[in-house]
Amino acid sequence: MKNHEIAALFERIANVLELKGENTFRINSYRKAARVIGDLTEDIEVFAKEGKLTDIPGIGEGTAEKIIEYINTGRMSKYEEVMKGVSEETITLMQIPGLGPKTVAMLNNELGIVGLGDLEKALQEGKLKGLFGIGDKKIENIMKGIELFKTSQQRISIGMAFPVVKRIIEGLKHNSQIKEIQAAGSLRRMKETIGDIDILASGTAGADIVKSFVNMRGVTQILAAGDTKGSVRVEEGVQVDLRVVHEDEFGAALQYFTGSKEHNIHLRDIAKKQGLKISEYGIFRGDKKIGGRLEEDIYKTLGMDWIPPELRENRGEIEAALEGKLPKLIELSDIKGDLHNHSNWSDGTPTFEEMAEHAMRMGYKYLVVSDHSKSLHVANGLKDEELLEEI
Repeated sequence: MKNHEIAALFERIANVLELKGENTFRINSYRKAARVIGDLTEDIEVFAKEGKLTDIPGIGEGTAEKIIEYINTGRMSKYEEVMKGVSEETITLMQIPGLGPKTVAMLNNELGIVGLGDLEKALQEGKLKGLFGIGDKKIENIMKGIELFKTSQQRISIGMAFPVVKRIIEGLKHNSQIKEIQAAGSLRRMKETIGDIDILASGTAGADIVKSFVNMRGVTQILAAGDTKGSVRVEEGVQVDLRVVHEDEFGAALQYFTGSKEHNIHLRDIAKKQGLKISEYGIFRGDKKIGGRLEEDIYKTLGMDWIPPELRENRGEIEAALEGKLPKLIELSDIKGDLHNHSNWSDGTPTFEEMAEHAMRMGYKYLVVSDHSKSLHVANGLKDEELLEEI
């Protein structure tokens, strides 16, 4: 699915248009398209093939044409046009938490700040203090955002990782040599940020499966390609590792490569006390393999409930599983409302009606609008009379 790729392009177009001070209506239309496409559960390419793109709320003829262009060519001429004259350094600034397009534009106009180095120097020299709409709290948030941005450059968010994994698994699952294929590692444990992406497959023709993997669309660099393991770097900049195991080892390998390391060490200690041995190849009593086809075999043999990957951090989940007291994980249906939302009255994109409709689709019982006040001018904060009108 190209949903997230296309949504990201429209979001970047909106940011750059806002940076340039373009028409608010155009900016909001691109933001709305990005949000709608990003929220789609269906493949946008299916809508395009069936000629039904404009059936999607918020997608007009012009937007549909841009989507079709990207699907057919891998390029979007509007994106390339908008990006002219905007440096990558400036784009990087807008990725820092706490820095929106309006703030970046103001910093550029007032202080000539173009990139991260300029911003850090200006912060050290105290030049941001006193700028309209930027107080001590805003400066503190920008500094925290810079640190967070630097840390995150070595990792990607789970939201970026999922489309990569989905693309790869969908591209490989039709390979008749593959019996099972699934994400492992920190992505399967649903960590907020991911280092390398781990994928596990079972099959007998490991070298052929690896060959298909390293030659997939989106691969920019082949790091390794052996009989049972391949490593590549994809266009999103992240490394993806694929391991191929025998079908009767898949469950044990999935448990092992899901981790966490601390969880696995504790599990092996428990197995050892029971006269057993656990590895990525299975669970053994002496030289005899007694399980490993299914991941559940590992936990069941050790006398415990299967532990959801999200809990495997060695924080008491093993003890709870042994006692049959594992907690129930929170599901999307458990969320009853949202207390922090911005509308198009300040720096948000949706109208009240659109927010209410979306909240009802989500099954929410309540939704709180928390638009900015006049104290935050750079975010189009509402003046007293505007706030009264909004209410």
